Amino acid sequence: MILARLALRNLLRQRRRTALTLMVVVAGFLALSLAGGFMAQTFQGLADGAIRGGLGHLQVMAPGALEGDEAQSLEKALPEGEALAAQLRQDPAVAEVLPRIQFMGLLSSGPKSVAFLGTAVDPALEPKHMACLDALKDGAKARGGGGSRWLSTDPAAREVILGTGLARSLGASVGSLLTLMSTTRDGALNALDVEVVGLQDQGLKELNDRVLTVGLATATQLLDAGPARSRLSVVLKRPGDTAAEQARLQALLPGTTVKPWFELASFYRQVKLLYYAIFGFMGLVLFLVVLLATANTLLMSVMERVREFGVLRAMGLRPGQLLALLQWEGAFLGLFGSALGLAATLLLRAGLNALHLQMPAPPGTSHGYELDIHLVPGVYALVALGLQATLQVSALFPGLKAAKLRIVEALRHV
Repeated sequence: MILARLALRNLLRQRRRTALTLMVVVAGFLALSLAGGFMAQTFQGLADGAIRGGLGHLQVMAPGALEGDEAQSLEKALPEGEALAAQLRQDPAVAEVLPRIQFMGLLSSGPKSVAFLGTAVDPALEPKHMACLDALKDGAKARGGGGSRWLSTDPAAREVILGTGLARSLGASVGSLLTLMSTTRDGALNALDVEVVGLQDQGLKELNDRVLTVGLATATQLLDAGPARSRLSVVLKRPGDTAAEQARLQALLPGTTVKPWFELASFYRQVKLLYYAIFGFMGLVLFLVVLLATANTLLMSVMERVREFGVLRAMGLRPGQLLALLQWEGAFLGLFGSALGLAATLLLRAGLNALHLQMPAPPGTSHGYELDIHLVPGVYALVALGLQATLQVSALFPGLKAAKLRIVEALRHV
């Protein structure tokens, strides 16, 4: 403990140099911690968007459903999808099962037809577990059309919700009458007249230009689907158990394929890898800056304290203890720098979140989002440990230089 007290006194004696070094450490901690909080917000937003955008926590599908293309509607479907959904609803870990039918075809306004990607959902269950209502946009026009609303739960209603880009391509709005055309399970062409009851913004321009949503009853009539369903979106009571439940349900349903949401959300995985690469590169640069700054500070301290080290050696301090003394100084710099950096991070995070800043729309999306830097204790601990290790390494070379000093030469040093 004597060495620790000496190290602390040395740092307090050289206040200006210590303050400059602490500023470098605090800046590094602040930059990495805020970046980690921003990444956590991005990952959480992408995960919620994927899960509540229709994937659910798990997807149950027919074997080979993700391989190749379907020659006709429901070619790679679960033939008894409704019965399977009823079975899964009895599972104690399952909160709800949302059957879905995915199909393609043409949507016609009369003079113009546009290809679409359709999803049929249960109008009653979907709003309870998915963010479908959040995606609805006001479709009212000056000539008197009403605003967007969700699909009716009446099985006889023939209603459709269009992506904003798809509606624009057809010149359609809420209240427009259109014709849905697609092929049945047997390959025959079928058509239904539908009414546009809403417009939706999925956040991605490519989706808005092609996507539409209908009720299961409408799609069943159009495709002659019967009880077949393309996929079942499973909502779990405990989202943290997704991986374990995926393995359990896969064993329980051997004739199907069960996939977790994060294996199907390719955009989420790509963004996560990109952010990890950016965070890693930025962390490497900041750690190098901290390493060089603190190593320079400690080395200058050694050069200015040569006679002091000579006296300590003459009093019986061993070379290894001199090395330990410099290590203690690095440890205190890391400890104080991390503490100040944590305080600065919490204050700046609170200030930025209170401003409710609007971030610009990411590439490929149609709208921005509000900045909300998350509190991530794990990131703070990792940054603190990384900076502490960096400071200990930076104190190593000056410590070795001090340990090699000869007593006589050190006492004569000017």
